Amino acid sequence: MRFLLFGTLMDPRSFAYNLASNPASSKWLKGFVGGLVHGGSKVILCGHCYSQVWPKGKLRPGALEYLDHTIENRLVRFWNLPGLRYPSMGRGYHSEGLTAIQSEEIHAIITYNPYPWHVYAARKLRKKYNIPWVCLNLDFDDVGADWGIFLKNAGDADGHLFLSHWGYENAPVRNKIHLDSGVTSIPASYAAAKPADTINIVYLGKLSKSGGLESLLKLPERIDSQNVRFIYGGKGYPAADQSLRALAQKDSRVEYLGFVEEAQVRDLFERATIFLNPRDPDDVVNDMVFPSKIMEYLRYGKTVVSTWTKGLEPIYRDLLVVSTSPTPEDFAQAVDYAVKESLEQRQQRASRIRSFLENSRLWSKQAQRFVEFSQSVIADFKP
Repeated sequence: MRFLLFGTLMDPRSFAYNLASNPASSKWLKGFVGGLVHGGSKVILCGHCYSQVWPKGKLRPGALEYLDHTIENRLVRFWNLPGLRYPSMGRGYHSEGLTAIQSEEIHAIITYNPYPWHVYAARKLRKKYNIPWVCLNLDFDDVGADWGIFLKNAGDADGHLFLSHWGYENAPVRNKIHLDSGVTSIPASYAAAKPADTINIVYLGKLSKSGGLESLLKLPERIDSQNVRFIYGGKGYPAADQSLRALAQKDSRVEYLGFVEEAQVRDLFERATIFLNPRDPDDVVNDMVFPSKIMEYLRYGKTVVSTWTKGLEPIYRDLLVVSTSPTPEDFAQAVDYAVKESLEQRQQRASRIRSFLENSRLWSKQAQRFVEFSQSVIADFKP
């Protein structure tokens, strides 16, 4: 199949380019597209470069060097002015999409989230060329009462992919599929962490309230073991950065890395004993999210301590150590339990995780599911 995909896939070296760029979303998209291409599909990407609105950001943001070059990737340029930014982005995506469609036959248009600029272009091209539109719903801050906001933005898509299990179960749309995430392969270093002199507790990701910043800050004072090391890293606003730097100065067991380059991640993950996912389930922005970092963590076979958010499918309860509530106290208690687990408990969980990944979460299998779903959407499509 041949897909036209509206979404930005950045080169890993560009993640530090702008605060808005999201390494987790780029990794998800990279795995998804890679699975499609590996399975024989062709994907043409159109994406813009993130930037704050002018004058804080550039007037005409973007350069090809910021985009991933392992796949056909077209740069969308736009005028980054207040009031003009989103309409200009929409026209930019439409223009690049139009060029792609005129160069070869496209079977389906895919949008990475129902952003207004993606939706504008997808609707116009669908109408002109009778090509079905499939919307990937990775995160949606608030779907609104009775899903009103979501339906207005993307309800007319011909097919929907939901990462969030709650979103998939409850969205009042037809032609939908639940596909949360995947892994390209199982690393040779896959194994439950063995008892060691130092227990490395690792968190990499969004440094914000919704991401569980409060639990990260309070965790060291609730875990009194001296052989524990807390390694935190990620991107966040200055206040979060300052709080974590102050914590590292106060407690010698805390190491704050700030933004971690992709080249450093593998070594850090291999040295980890326990991973953390403290997202706040009471924050509505987490309802439509599958925390893709969980899949990256599970890929290494280590213990993952997590809160329970709506986006998680029930099967994950048997693969994670789940906090009884999202409070910093209960989350710390779950981490303490994980610290004290026996090697046998860790190995048994690692065995369950490996079976789960190999049977259902390899990107090759996830991509095949999406291709079959897209074929059904195309068959059902009425111009």
